Amino acid sequence: MKIRRSIEIIPTLILLAISIYSLVLRANGGVWNTYFVIGVTGLSVYIPVALFIEALANSSHKIEKNTHKNKTFYSCMIALWIISLIFAVLMMEQVK
Repeated sequence: MKIRRSIEIIPTLILLAISIYSLVLRANGGVWNTYFVIGVTGLSVYIPVALFIEALANSSHKIEKNTHKNKTFYSCMIALWIISLIFAVLMMEQVK
């Protein structure tokens, strides 16, 4: 379970770091659009897919679903997904 969660969290952190790096580039006047698109699109696609695979694995292994650790993990991932979607929409309005 720890290894599987690590495999899910590491790409999420990498995509989040790419998104933050794009904002640093934007603040410094650099070309940031490509990094921003990669980071936010990756977060928008990867998180639901990772959660779907995690849910399939939990249901097939009969893992107890209502533990505090699982609720915290799912809540954090879903919150990060929603924040990245809102952030993408807000940034699209500002890019002209």
